[in-house]
Amino acid sequence: MTMSIFRATTLGISTWFAAGLAGAASPVAVEFPTPLPAETIPKVETLPARYPTTWSFLNYAGDRIELRNVGSDSREVKGQLQSHDSGTLLVAEKRNEIYVADTVWSRGSRGTRTDFITIYDTKTLNAVGEIVLPGTKRALITAMEGLMAFTDDQRMALVFNFTPASSVTVVDLVKRQPLGQIEIPGCSLVYPSGTRGFSTLCSSGTLLTIRLDANGAVASRSESKAFNPLDTDPLFTNSATLGGVRYFPSLQGRIQPVDMKGDDVKVLPDWPLVPAADAAGHWRPSGWQLIASDEQKLLYVVMQADAHEGTHKDPGNEVWVYNAAAKTRVQRLRLVHPGSSIAVTHGAEPLLLVQAGERLDVYDPRAGSLVRSLDLPGFHTRMNIEPVR
Repeated sequence: MTMSIFRATTLGISTWFAAGLAGAASPVAVEFPTPLPAETIPKVETLPARYPTTWSFLNYAGDRIELRNVGSDSREVKGQLQSHDSGTLLVAEKRNEIYVADTVWSRGSRGTRTDFITIYDTKTLNAVGEIVLPGTKRALITAMEGLMAFTDDQRMALVFNFTPASSVTVVDLVKRQPLGQIEIPGCSLVYPSGTRGFSTLCSSGTLLTIRLDANGAVASRSESKAFNPLDTDPLFTNSATLGGVRYFPSLQGRIQPVDMKGDDVKVLPDWPLVPAADAAGHWRPSGWQLIASDEQKLLYVVMQADAHEGTHKDPGNEVWVYNAAAKTRVQRLRLVHPGSSIAVTHGAEPLLLVQAGERLDVYDPRAGSLVRSLDLPGFHTRMNIEPVR
């Protein structure tokens, strides 16, 4: 009985469907006499050799790296680079190349590990080369400043390693090969200094500076006196540069300049970020990529009201702008949405970019107003922002 009902039902549906097609065939042939042209998929575009300064790289810290037009309401994503664990970005100005340091495992999250630098063409974003890093030592922290840096007029790259023993791998980007490894026990991260060298923050509160020879080997080492009070007011590892001087904010609200222009690195006198009139508000620097600079020699710092122990990575309520030469605050910009990471685009009309949760807020820093807010779908962590130069 069940089979008979099934056959009858199926037969009825089939008869109805066939009749419907027959009835519809004639009108379709009349209404659409010519088929639509085939759509080209995928559609591949070529980017300009030099990107506009309204574009910026957004590093999603282990997911992807997007190239976006932050200067337009059209919200275009111009391109995307693949990245995995703690992917770190360097964009060359001397060559039409982009470098991403990355790490993968042969079985997804396990198996044989490979650390490598992928070289991308700036116009096509095609991978055009690869440099495998020896020793599987690359520091896997997240996307942040100090994990990879240029030196020697962008001929070499420095890759910070952490196993937890700390070291630096020197890579020749022109010949596309590792040159060697430099031990930096007790020190972390790399900041380019001098003609061909780098400095690194040490657990003793000092700054170790290493100068390299033309082959990437150590030519000399020097260490500063202790200046970073790690137990009471340590420096953030995020910094901004103006005229070869690197500025590090501290947890309690100081700014520590370090002159890294020449081979003789100099720790300069620090100065306070919080004016005495605002001390009662318990303002402190906070966030992730919390400091930036612009071509007008101004510093921008994310600041948090009512800050206390343990809130130094929380989003901030305002961005304070400083004249670094005069060591004074010149502007307070109240954020519409609390922000963690900031950057300033280059060019005559800079934009202040603020990662605020799952959006990127774009401000006119001169007017102090929010210009646009871009959604960041799938973003759930801290972001590194790299404006195009």
